[in-house]
Amino acid sequence: MIVEAAESATAENAVVAQGTITATSRGLLAMIELYRRAKKLFEQDESSIIPRSILRDLVTALHYRDEHTFYHSQRVGQLALGLARHLYWNEETLHLLEVAALLHDIGKIGVPDHILYKPGQFTGDETSLMALGTEIANDILQICHVKPELRQAIVESRMHYSFLEDRSRELGQELSLAGRLLAVADVYESLSRDQVYRPAFTHPEIIDYFKEQSGKQFDPSMVTALIRWLKPDVLARIQAESAQQKTGSLRDGMEGSLATASLCNVFTHLYSLESSFAGILITDTNREIVLLSRGVQSLYGQNEQAPIPSRWLPELFPVADPFEELLPEGTTPYEQALTAKRSSTLNVKLPGRKGEWADVELQTIPLIDFNNQLQGVAEFYKYKNRNQQQNAQYRELALQASRDALTGVANRGELENQLAIIMDKFKQDPQLNFFSVIYLDIDHFKSINDTYGHAVGDEVLVKLARLLQREAYSSELVARYGGEEFVIVCPELQLVQAVGRAERFRLEISKLKFESVPSLSITSSFGVATSEPGDSLRSLLKRSDKALYQSKRDGRNRTTALPREEIETSKPVEKSKADQEMVFMADMHCMLHEDILVMKLKGFVQEKKARLISIKEGNAVVQVGREGLFSRWGKKEKRQPVRIDIDASDALRPATPKSPKRRLSIKITPVGVPGSREIFLHRARHVFRDLRSHFIE
Repeated sequence: MIVEAAESATAENAVVAQGTITATSRGLLAMIELYRRAKKLFEQDESSIIPRSILRDLVTALHYRDEHTFYHSQRVGQLALGLARHLYWNEETLHLLEVAALLHDIGKIGVPDHILYKPGQFTGDETSLMALGTEIANDILQICHVKPELRQAIVESRMHYSFLEDRSRELGQELSLAGRLLAVADVYESLSRDQVYRPAFTHPEIIDYFKEQSGKQFDPSMVTALIRWLKPDVLARIQAESAQQKTGSLRDGMEGSLATASLCNVFTHLYSLESSFAGILITDTNREIVLLSRGVQSLYGQNEQAPIPSRWLPELFPVADPFEELLPEGTTPYEQALTAKRSSTLNVKLPGRKGEWADVELQTIPLIDFNNQLQGVAEFYKYKNRNQQQNAQYRELALQASRDALTGVANRGELENQLAIIMDKFKQDPQLNFFSVIYLDIDHFKSINDTYGHAVGDEVLVKLARLLQREAYSSELVARYGGEEFVIVCPELQLVQAVGRAERFRLEISKLKFESVPSLSITSSFGVATSEPGDSLRSLLKRSDKALYQSKRDGRNRTTALPREEIETSKPVEKSKADQEMVFMADMHCMLHEDILVMKLKGFVQEKKARLISIKEGNAVVQVGREGLFSRWGKKEKRQPVRIDIDASDALRPATPKSPKRRLSIKITPVGVPGSREIFLHRARHVFRDLRSHFIE
């Protein structure tokens, strides 16, 4: 009944000629039959999230396939409903949650035995194949015409709460409450049972695990609610109820529906297809979409949270030739299969977001039944230059590259990437895709390192980062910009709400306690800005940076927000004496002709990867170091940009016997905001020495 790994090759090379029925096409035809039946049932009761007979079929198939998973799903339902009632959820949501719990593992029906029942931990590739269960569950529920909110709850129960931990969704995509609660109930129940590769966890061990993963894998509010609700008496009652579980008469009432074994076979075909292709699209002869996999949505850059289109339209699924010329309407492989029953395998390009093109192999198959009647069309997408499945090890390496090594939150590079993406979305639709940036700095952090040592300083950074992760929402990004500076990106949050969020962070930070130094307490200063029409990324970040600077000037441990109009109409802030003194001036004497001067200057620019801002007779301006998103300097030299003004007017005058050498006047000023005058002067002297070594031999 269960397909083995070798059968995936059958799916990969599936071609249905006119009048030919293969095992793969029978599975695809069964999917269309299931879709039509479910559609009729929904038309009879459109208010239902899933018809009872369809639910019975799916639950029976799960019990037929694996009793262990079936009973696990029942126990997850008990936990989820108990916690939801404790939180006073309404009856409609409770019903959705109950059904989601029963069906959250139905994707395992299609997973091969040698993976599902492996008596040990999975390899990286096996983890990737096991994860296909989520895609299979999404596919079968879509085919069964269930309500989107049910599919969403099941799929999102497999996602990590933190955006950084789960790259399968975009920044700003909030997870559903049902999905977040179901995730907690599912993992608790699984950890509390013996598995073939480990013994059961005790209740305290499970709670410790949840606390460790709070804000990462799990919603902190759900973890807190579970801990408060799951007291010994509640736990004992749930365990007693679980011990009395019975299957009942699940096999009764199956008349008129797909046979259980046949339904399991549909799952098997979906596993084979999902493991072989990047995307699957199936329609009936009326162009109604039977299945649009998440892989196809990703290929076309479609929002996975948007409603699934009801019909195939050429503008929704455009196809181009290898030269990026879109195929005219009526000539696409899909339309050829629909009108001429013609199969094809073509190398094509698909347009995605930002004008990018994906190179794919597209297999298009007309689905013909035993009576030689066309029932639909299936399309399978496969990347040309990419492994079909990224293994778990590869994904983990990608996650590590985006994390700060000390705190585990997003690093500076990941912050810059996500800010660029969200700003592009904002420019496309400023009214819908607005966002806020919260910029914070730990007050007097240097004195903490100086007084208690860097180990304590690291503890402060780690604890603060964990607090931010717990307090931030699942749609937000927490990042360490550098040193003691952190940034929280908050999609769809207006300025007033962002200030409230920052104040909550500030108050919670002031309550932090540290094991190594119990008497230590910390505060932080905050700057907040929200994207406004006409903003660039630099102008937005400049506002948040200026707001943070204002908080520090006003006494620290406070939040300041600056709207754009306030920046534009405000008078220039008078520079302090320290700011005015951030200028380094020095002279060097050399004997140079103009062409040699230019040659040596070019050598300095190339070696230091500097930027030549301007050059004209007798003067040159160079910038060494790269500006970050914010104006504040980093700890590394490349993040400490300076401007060098070179006045060579004296050096270019003809030399005389009495004065063979001429003077080069150098002026160095900071670009951005150094941490202190001492830091700037140290950097300026170092740059001056490098410059002098190029001009004086």
